Amino acid sequence: MILSADIGTTSLKAAFIDFDGHLKAFSRFAYPSGCAAEVWEKAFERVLENLHAQNPALKIDGLCISGNGPTLVPVSREGKALPPLYWFNEAAGRESSVRREITAKSLFLPHVVSFREQAPSLFEKVKFFFSSHEWLASRLGADSFTVIPQAAYGPYYWDDEQCRLFGLEMDKFPPFLRMGSLAGKVSSQAANLYGSLGLRSGIPIIAGAPDFISALIGTGALKSGDVCDRAGSSEGVNFCLQSEGVVEAGERGTGSGGINSVRLLPHVKKGFVNISALIPVSGRLFDLYRTSTNQEDRSYEALLAELIPPMADTSFFERQNEEGAFGRSVLCAIGFSVRRAVEALESRGLTVKAMRVSGGQGKNPLWNQLKADITGVPLMIPEICDGELAGNAVLAACALQNHSAADEDFERVLDATVGRMIRFRQEYSPRGETASFWKERYKTANEKSFTNEGFK
Repeated sequence: MILSADIGTTSLKAAFIDFDGHLKAFSRFAYPSGCAAEVWEKAFERVLENLHAQNPALKIDGLCISGNGPTLVPVSREGKALPPLYWFNEAAGRESSVRREITAKSLFLPHVVSFREQAPSLFEKVKFFFSSHEWLASRLGADSFTVIPQAAYGPYYWDDEQCRLFGLEMDKFPPFLRMGSLAGKVSSQAANLYGSLGLRSGIPIIAGAPDFISALIGTGALKSGDVCDRAGSSEGVNFCLQSEGVVEAGERGTGSGGINSVRLLPHVKKGFVNISALIPVSGRLFDLYRTSTNQEDRSYEALLAELIPPMADTSFFERQNEEGAFGRSVLCAIGFSVRRAVEALESRGLTVKAMRVSGGQGKNPLWNQLKADITGVPLMIPEICDGELAGNAVLAACALQNHSAADEDFERVLDATVGRMIRFRQEYSPRGETASFWKERYKTANEKSFTNEGFK
């Protein structure tokens, strides 16, 4: 049994998943966006309590954690976690006086430079910068490491040349460790804290990947032409391509953050690239709607059931003065954003035939069908919708069941394990009777009515 956890922007999710990819227990704990790292640790304890209560007899054989990126946790020489440098604070990286003079691939170093400029006294105290999941793994007993999906990712993290250009010391960044490698074992101190919840001393800790990489693995998007729609607080439509040369990718490495921005990075596997069309707000937009209408305490299921008509009745979306019209407009804005992301990829010669969904949004049948209708693209729903958790389980199974596999064999083992553990339970096809309505609505709608700051 694998304990899989993912540190998201607004919640920590965890699950017990067996070596055949079956979900045995799931738990989620929400927290405020931008919280301190210690909140993640408390959230981990709470979800572990819940998982253990659901199935106290399960024995944990391995642990794997992923996390949101490129978030970094500065840790002092005394081992204290300083306020995280969150991925969504893109302005900090852009506004750095040093950053303006340097063109770099790194997704992380601009944030570190901004931190140094804005809080020089805190920067001087830093021993290491960890990603979120690396920090929590170290708290549980793992060595100090930086997870790297594959060697081609090195420059997008850091290297000697970029550190020199930014005036940063390379030894502030832990050494690279390939995802799916043994990163350490649960310590006796961690076992003292969580032993009653099944986390015993000596359990292997497997190096988990950044969340979007784990989602690609957890949806099996590993072949050229596979597409993963990773939906959460933000969203990205990720296209797997074997050859980089046939696509005009737009921005490389870093995206502008706009809805039509396209980012090209190495993929999970060597010789492949991941081309992603980014949507900076998705789930956060719906959360903003819930807050602005004082419905934070209502479940997503109840809200969506109220807003989305059960049949192909598009007339609901034309009634502007009825109760629920505002919420339906928000859903349209999210769906149109995904449709624009698909078009951004297809304008570069990439055909999106279907999207494998990762994220909590995929758990709602009404939203799945509406999203398929609005985008005009079939949605494939995996048995485990939280792709990060499924991907972590795959990485742990690769490590725990193939101890002798050399690095050059890792991709072969990964493909075989994905083939065994990742399955799809349903596909939602666009309904032909709604196609003309959504085509016209998409053409005429004013999506710019919705912004990151609020509603206009």
